This record gives sequence, structure tokens and C-alpha cells, in this order.
Amino acid sequence: MNPKNKILFLVACVLFAVNASAEFIREDGQWKIKAGTTCDVNPESLTPKVMMRLNAASRATEAKNYSSALSLWADLAEIQKGKEAEAIALINSARIHIERGQLEVAEKEDLDEFFKRHANYAGYGEAVELTYNLANLFAAGERPYLGGWFPWFKDNLHAISLYEKVVKCAPNGPLADESLIRMARLNHDNDRKPEAIDDLTRIISDYPNSKYAAEALETLAHLRSEESLGADWDQATAMESADHWRTLADQFPNDPRAKLAPEQIKILRDRAARARLNLGKFYWYSRNNPVAAKLMANSCRSISPESEAAQEAEKLLAEIAANPNPPTTIADRLLGAYPRPSNADETKPVVINDDLDSLGFQKEPIHPATEPERH
Repeated sequence: MNPKNKILFLVACVLFAVNASAEFIREDGQWKIKAGTTCDVNPESLTPKVMMRLNAASRATEAKNYSSALSLWADLAEIQKGKEAEAIALINSARIHIERGQLEVAEKEDLDEFFKRHANYAGYGEAVELTYNLANLFAAGERPYLGGWFPWFKDNLHAISLYEKVVKCAPNGPLADESLIRMARLNHDNDRKPEAIDDLTRIISDYPNSKYAAEALETLAHLRSEESLGADWDQATAMESADHWRTLADQFPNDPRAKLAPEQIKILRDRAARARLNLGKFYWYSRNNPVAAKLMANSCRSISPESEAAQEAEKLLAEIAANPNPPTTIADRLLGAYPRPSNADETKPVVINDDLDSLGFQKEPIHPATEPERH
């Protein structure tokens, strides 16, 4: 077989395998095996019984005879474990348990079992959507019911683990980015800022074209800005916040949030510049160090040249240039001026005598190793 025909044969085999995969469909109120597919009932002799159970369980579900329906779906899942009939049974059981308020049962006994064994099921998206809806119920404060009748404790934060399952099970699905933004909102509302920041960062990095990207950037910018406690503290998060605002303005110029970006960037850059200015004033007025003071003042001007802090830095530089010594304080009069650090060029080299090495040890003459000395 030549290479071309071999490739065509392999493609045909793949297409046949895809077309021949088992798939149950429901038409006119009855379950059937889709034309062109093979039944994966094991053993095959159970096919009539499986079809009867599928139809009976579906009729009981539609009639809201949930106890009978759950029993039928459970039996079907047990005798067809790992097969498509089990996938159908688990999804339908999850729907009934959610309807009855048995939220934990729907998650642990139905959906988790589905995801373990049925990644290739044609209706995989139904299970993902059910998990997402279940997460929404927890997030909204829905009260679970034990056994379908006994009220249990609300737990809205449990929704986060369910949203995470949606992202993990279908990272490229239509609900992945929506699950992340809902996680971020829920964490933010419950004062879990580090977790919210992580969720928002994942949206920006993994789903840059998401319809929630602009919201993620704005919220992330606010959260990072809040981490900076003021000009007397580290400004790394303030600068990161400014970067998020700039990204928002560049990538989403028509979004209403982008209109806030210029003013926010100005505030944040002024805060970061003022942090350097404060350091410059500290070195000049409190540590008698004009070199460090000028370095910080120039850094302030570089960060935000048009800010008020930069204008103050100009005045500080002019003051240092006009007078080599800082103003004398009461403490200076009582204790003396703070000692000024010596510059590198003021350090004089230490002269070492020719008879001493650089560490000050006596140098001994080198004697040749004569034959008698060796013995």
C-alpha cells in the first residue's frame, strides 16, 4: 500500500470509529440508538432491558415521581457502569437531586462520578452546565436539604470549588471565564482579596478576549491599589495597578471603565513618585546624605515628571545645590550633626610595605628546593 493510500485508509478508519461510537438519543418520548452508531450495552443481550429502563426512568422523571425515577436511574447506572447509559443516568439523577435540594448528593454522587468516567460522552456539556448551575445555587445562598426534606446550613463559599470544577473540566468551554469572574466576585464580596486577585489574573492571562476581561482589569487595578498603604510604603503594587489601568485603556478604549484610567494612572504615579521624594527628604534632612537625596529626587522626577511630587523634587534639588549642608535642627544643636557618609572617591588606598602581602603577613623569600633539602 503506497503512503498516500495508507493515509487515506487511516483517515477512513478514524472517521468510521467516530461515526460508529455509541450514542443514545431520545425522539418522540422514546430512547433509541442513533443511526450509524453501535450499541455499547454490556452485555449486548441487556440492550432491551436497558432501553426499557431508560424509557421508564424518563417517564417517572417527567411525571415528577422522583423516588421511583431515582431508583430506576440508580439501577441503570449500576448495571451499565462506564457505559453511555450510566452517563445518562448520572446526569438525570443530578437534575432530580438539584430539584429536591439535595445539592451535595448531586455534586458528589452524580456529577463527580460522571466526570470520572465519561469525558467522551456526547452530552458532556450538560454535566458541565449542571455543575455551573449548582455553583450558582450555592453562591446565591440556596439552602441544601438532607434527604430532600431536612434543611441544612447554607454555604455560599462552597460555590468556589464548583466553579473551579467547571474551569478544570471544560477550560475551553463557554462557562470557564464566567465561572472565574463569579469566583472573583464571590471572593471579593467575602473579603478574600488574595483569592480574588488570583481569579482575576487567570482571566486576564488565560482568557484575554473574554467579555469579562475589562471588568477583571478594573477590579484588579483597584485591589492592587488598595494594597499600597501610601507614599511611605512600598509602591510595587501601585505601579502594577497603574499598568492594569493602562492595559484597560489600550485594549478596551470604548469600555466605560477606560474613561477612569487617565486620572487613576495620574494618582498612582504621583503616589509612587512621592514615595521617592519622601526618601530624598529623609536622606537630606535626617541623614545628611546629599548624594542619596539627589538620587531619590531625580528618581521621583523620572517616575512622574508632571506630578506635584516632581515639582517638589525640583525644589529639593535646588535647595541641595544652593547649600551643601541641610538645615540645622534642635537635635543637631544638642547632639551634633549626623555624620555624613564618605564618598567612594574619598577613600584613600592603604599603602602596603613591600615586605608584607595585602593581608599584612610577612613575605618569606622563596628558596629553591635543592637535593639535600628534599631528604
